[in-house]
Amino acid sequence: MKVVIIGNNVSGTFTAQNIRLLNEEVEIEIYTQEKYPYYTRVNLPELISEKVKVDDLIVFKQDWYENKQIKLNLNSRIKKINPKNKTLELDGKDHLISYDKLVLALGSTPNIPPIKNAVKLKDEKKGVFTLRSIDDALEVKNFIHNKNIKKAIVIGGGLLGLELANQIKNSGLDTTVVEFFPRLLPRQLDLECGEMLKEEIESKGIEVVLDAATEEIIGNGSVKSIILKGGKELFADVVLIQAGIRPTIKIAHDANLRTNRGILVNEYLQTSEKDIFAVGDCIEYNNQIWGIIPACMEQSKIAAASVLGLQNVEYQGTTPKNTLKIVGLELTSVGIIDTPKEQGGGWQILKKADKKDCCYQKLVLKDGKLKGAILFGDTDAVSFVYNKLDKNVDKDELRELLRLYIYICKNCGKRYDEAVMTTLFRDLPENFKCPGCNAPKEDFKKKE
Repeated sequence: MKVVIIGNNVSGTFTAQNIRLLNEEVEIEIYTQEKYPYYTRVNLPELISEKVKVDDLIVFKQDWYENKQIKLNLNSRIKKINPKNKTLELDGKDHLISYDKLVLALGSTPNIPPIKNAVKLKDEKKGVFTLRSIDDALEVKNFIHNKNIKKAIVIGGGLLGLELANQIKNSGLDTTVVEFFPRLLPRQLDLECGEMLKEEIESKGIEVVLDAATEEIIGNGSVKSIILKGGKELFADVVLIQAGIRPTIKIAHDANLRTNRGILVNEYLQTSEKDIFAVGDCIEYNNQIWGIIPACMEQSKIAAASVLGLQNVEYQGTTPKNTLKIVGLELTSVGIIDTPKEQGGGWQILKKADKKDCCYQKLVLKDGKLKGAILFGDTDAVSFVYNKLDKNVDKDELRELLRLYIYICKNCGKRYDEAVMTTLFRDLPENFKCPGCNAPKEDFKKKE
């Protein structure tokens, strides 16, 4: 049996690896328009600041593919899928590529919001860029150096946008982040932790503008500025747009596979054609797209089994899990990070906010089960959170985990519970008085 995979990103590469783990005989070929073997996109911003070189980003060298008997075809763009005769048309080549099973790991492209002049200035290479590939990063780096750029704006305060801003700042540029939502990392952080991160980023000399919709990029021969909704103008020599992704679906749509926002798949990651499967950023399942590495990894295992006819595991969706460094600070964001009011009662939050040490820990519970967490600046509880997600947890154990304490007034018995208060007891002002009997702060004792 011959399996062809279109795409050498994380989902495509690990689907190939998982197929090989399950079957040593099947023929596996990967086609990618990239000129490099599989590399990590997470560290692309560091290529701009020259903190890393291209070779440092490549995860699997050529010999990895050879050892696993996976044929990798670089610089090879598939232009058409012919499901009826199970062939593929390769751009610039006359011969057809045959397959028995096909896996679409088409990935995604950077989303460009409806900003006037954005696409035009990007296509004309006049100072507007997106960052998705090694070549994109090299193009940005060369533009900054060759044009003697002094001031940059990054549109998008997500994970890649913030790390990009950090590396642009490290390249010696005056840097501003413009975010549409009222907080940074809107998918990973709540409002309070987002504000803490904002202060930390600003302390590095990066300006942050929140709740700001960019309406127009001004520039003719080169970028001059951006105009925000409301008329405010921010000046810059280069604009980098990191505003999410769009699933790549055109080649699937042209082959009459069912598509919506993404390529529609069933619980086995099978498309509307029985011998074609799809995985990663390009798919849509149960009206949802993911665009996160944990989803790609999880889906690659299911797709591999399904391709080989071992359809014994169904895809249930992926709980968002992120553990990473953002501007040098450890961050873990897992599952539900805000209590959904529309889902009724039973929700509880345990939270520790230590602004002095830039540490924020929040656990979200539903009916005694751990449903999500934010761990920022202190990730000692990461393994516990990952192991206990969607399981029953003991609240006293959680208090101990986060080092949250109850202080009791020895005069009237009034309790100060750090788990539900916005300020740690130690950070209360010295003139704090007991709300029950007006006793001084020193009359409170920690509950053992």
